[in-house]
Amino acid sequence: MQKFKVNFIILLILILPAGGWAANLDTLKADFLQGNYRRVILEGLAQAGRFNIQGADELNYLLGLSYLKEDRLEQAQDCFRSILSNPISKFKEQAAVASADVYLIKGQFRDAEDVYNKLLEDNPNTSLRAGILYRLSQSGYRKGNKEQFNEYLLKLKRDFPLSLELRSNRGIPRNGPLLNEIGCFSVQVGFFVKSLNAINFKDKLLAMGYPVYVEGSNEGYRVKVGRFKTQAEALDAENKLSREGFSTKLCP
Repeated sequence: MQKFKVNFIILLILILPAGGWAANLDTLKADFLQGNYRRVILEGLAQAGRFNIQGADELNYLLGLSYLKEDRLEQAQDCFRSILSNPISKFKEQAAVASADVYLIKGQFRDAEDVYNKLLEDNPNTSLRAGILYRLSQSGYRKGNKEQFNEYLLKLKRDFPLSLELRSNRGIPRNGPLLNEIGCFSVQVGFFVKSLNAINFKDKLLAMGYPVYVEGSNEGYRVKVGRFKTQAEALDAENKLSREGFSTKLCP
């Protein structure tokens, strides 16, 4: 559990916005990077009343990260919520990610994923996208959901192959990984409760020239395209389908 938390906080501190730090906040940040988390908390609380709204949000963000490092989750969450209550805060996205991380650390996977997905929905081009994809893959890994783990890890590898998140993959198993580079891949483009709706959708894609089929289960009917041997082929098909307006999901 501790290793899991440390990995996420390392990623969080690296997305602290640059510039605008007062000298005392700069000192607190340096203390954080040196691992002096209790000093950050004590000094930060002592200086809390000295900042304007923007400075207070910066301080709360750093305090929240320090509380997380000290395993004081409720205090961390309070700091992040304080930032989120300011509608014009420059730290709002960072605080939302950090708040979701608290849920993830506590095992509240659905709450965490709701926040991550909302951030991607509201701002698909957010600078935090790589970190969010990494977190969603890790949520799947912790739940034992191989499909979710693979889906988001593949997206991270496709969109951010040189990202720190991909290189700092300590949470991803090194031996016997869940991800298969070669195998059978498909692209899911629809899910229906009624078989007739799935068949109609399949016919639409067949008319467009896609190798589409319906896969049934107790839950419903999944419409999938292709049985690809490699990730690269499946990702190419997913990109094409996505550009044509279909909602896609890569399935290993």
